[in-house]
Amino acid sequence: MLDISPPDLSPGEWQGVRQALAALAGTHCVEPASPGSLRDRVGRIVDALAGRAPHRNPLSPRQRALREFLCESGRTRRIAEDLVPTLGDHGFTRAQIEAMALLGA
Repeated sequence: MLDISPPDLSPGEWQGVRQALAALAGTHCVEPASPGSLRDRVGRIVDALAGRAPHRNPLSPRQRALREFLCESGRTRRIAEDLVPTLGDHGFTRAQIEAMALLGA
């Protein structure tokens, strides 16, 4: 767990955190297979055999930045400070970034 105190967020800021994390539900820290690659073809076969619908929606730049931040923060158990400015560029406040790090770690 990260060694920071829970940030003080307004209800609107918490809603933004919830929406951002919900949009990443089901994603993993591993990059998806390139379309047409062997890994992609095998994945499609496994999905078909298991009766699962393939999840092929690409992530937006905002979602990719957040996923990278959460994965790095989770791996190191520290806020990935080098990725914080990118999240700020995507409209997240420092308090929201800290909240997401706490919830995602």
